[in-house]
Amino acid sequence: MAVRTREATFTHQKRRDQFVQCMIDAIVEGGYQDASVAEVARRAGVSKGVVSYHFPARDDLIYAVVAHLFDTIKKAIEPRLAGVQPVEFPAAYIEAWVDYFRTQTRNMLAVREIWGNFRDVSGKLQFGPDAAKGELDRVAEILAKGQASGELRAFDPKIMAASMKGALDQLLNRLAREPELDLDVYGSELVALFARATRTGPDAG
Repeated sequence: MAVRTREATFTHQKRRDQFVQCMIDAIVEGGYQDASVAEVARRAGVSKGVVSYHFPARDDLIYAVVAHLFDTIKKAIEPRLAGVQPVEFPAAYIEAWVDYFRTQTRNMLAVREIWGNFRDVSGKLQFGPDAAKGELDRVAEILAKGQASGELRAFDPKIMAASMKGALDQLLNRLAREPELDLDVYGSELVALFARATRTGPDAG
C-alpha cells in the first residue's frame, strides 16, 4: 500500500508539473490572455477535465506556475549571492539576474506576462509593486552594510535597490522585444553603471 501511495503521489506530481510547463509555454508563445485551461489540455494531449482535476480553476494553475518560477529563481540566484561582500554585491546581483535571463529566458518572459496581466475579480493586479518588496528590502540592507563599513558611498539604499531592480526590469522588457539582444554587453554596462553609482574611490566616477 505504501509503495502504491508513493507511486500515485509521484504520478500526480509529474502530471501537475507537466501542466505547469504547458501553461508556461502557452503564456510565452501565445500571450497571457490566450493561455487557457483548454490550451494547456491541448498541449498536454489530455481532456480539459483532466487538467481541471488537478487545477480546478485557471487561477490555481497560474499560482502553481508562479510558485514554480519563484522556486527556480531562488535556486539560481541565492547561491550566487551567498557570502558576497557588500562592495561586490551590486555586480554580483546584476550578473546573477542577467545569467538567469540568459539561461531561463522563457521563465522570465512568463513572469513578465503574469506580472502585467494577472488580476483579481476587482481588476487589481495580483502582483503589484509590493510583490518585490522583500527582495528590495534585502538588497537595501546589504547596501546599507556596505555604507556602514565605508566601502560604499552615501546614497539612499532603498532608492538604489529599486533602481537596480528597475534597470533589470527594463532589460527584461527589451529582451522580450529583441530576442537576439547581447546580454553580455548589456549586463556589463549595468555592472559598470552601478559600480560608479555605489562605490567610493576611483569607481565612484
